[in-house]
Formats: sequence, structure tokens, C-alpha cells
Amino acid sequence: MSRASSLAYDSVRQFILDGRFLPGERLVEEDLAQRVGVSRTSIRDSLRRLAGEGLVRTEANRGTFVAEMSSAEIDEIFQLRAVLEGHATALAALNGKEEHWGQLEQKADEIDALLDQDLDPKAFFLGFQSSNTAFHAILLQASGSVRLQSLAKSLIELPLVTMKQHNWPGEVKVRRSNEQHREIIAALRARDPLLARLQVQSHIIHARPKAMTEQPLAPVALL
Repeated sequence: MSRASSLAYDSVRQFILDGRFLPGERLVEEDLAQRVGVSRTSIRDSLRRLAGEGLVRTEANRGTFVAEMSSAEIDEIFQLRAVLEGHATALAALNGKEEHWGQLEQKADEIDALLDQDLDPKAFFLGFQSSNTAFHAILLQASGSVRLQSLAKSLIELPLVTMKQHNWPGEVKVRRSNEQHREIIAALRARDPLLARLQVQSHIIHARPKAMTEQPLAPVALL
């Protein structure tokens, strides 16, 4: 991929993740090319790549649109995450370093600090989403597996608008979620791959979209 195509991909992807383009919104190649400062060919290449990740969809004779994800689709993403991140965390318990545990503690501390502040709901959501996404990215890095990091990246980094619409847990559940983060860190420090795997899988499954939490899981093996 050329440098211009890489710039186009990174830029448009971030626009979608940040919510500057909303689910269902049409993406106009000429407008994107002007905004990013690259050719329409580079934008076209980036959109094909983003379509492969499920972030955009292309319709014949209509154009390319930001993907709209249903609760069922996001539920599937969380189950896939449980499989991939469970394996990654088991590897992290064996391969991770003290610096990784310190980075995870820092992200958990950031979330606790958010809970102690009197923030408006939007700022609280954005702060939590940033620290939480970083926490899970560090888990993947600690595994030492580049392939796992690549596979899970698009599952972890979902658009903020989509996450808020389907899965914003509210302050009470954020407190419990962060308690689970610290339990995961403890299992990692203990170098217990089985416990770390189970804790991460339970953590992710319980963070499924609100509309899905009262429904049973699909009969798939998570281990």
C-alpha cells in the first residue's frame, strides 16, 4: 500500500471511529480526498480496506456508507473478542512483562479517576472508552503475538457512536468493569494463564450490548 493510501486509510478510519461520520452516512470520495489531501484513488483504496473490516459498506449505484451495526452483530463481535482476547491474555500471563502490568494499572487508575470526577455524561463516556480500549490493546501487546493483535484490532476499535448507542454501560457497570480489570491484572501478575483467560472472557461477555445481556449466548465454544 502506498504512503498516500495508508494516510487515507488511517484518516478515514479515525473519522469513523471518532464519530465525525455517523452510521448510515454516505462517504463522498471527492470530499474525503480534499479533507485528507490525497487522490481519489487513494481514498478508493482505503474504502475497500475499510469495507473488508466491516466499517463501511458499498452499494451498487448508490455509493459507500458508514456501516450500521445491529445489536446482534455487536453481540457476535463481543463473542469473537472473548475467544481472541481470552487466548491473548493466557499468552500474556506467560509472556508479559512487568511494564505491561504497570501500563494496565495506569489505565485502571484513569478509569477510577473518571469515576471520582463530576463529569458530564459525554466527557465521562469518551474518557472511559479511551482508557478501556487502551487497556484491552495492552493485553494484546503483552501476549507477544503480532497476529493476534492484528486480528483483534478491528473488533476492539468500534465507532464511538455505535458503542454508545448499543453498549454504554453507565457509571455503576463501569465501576464493576474496572474491578474486573484489576482482577485480570492480579491473575496476570500471578502468571496464571487459565484464570486470566476465564476472567477476560467473563469480563467481555458481560459487557455485551444491553439488548443482548438478557438472552442466552449462542452455543459456541469459548475455550
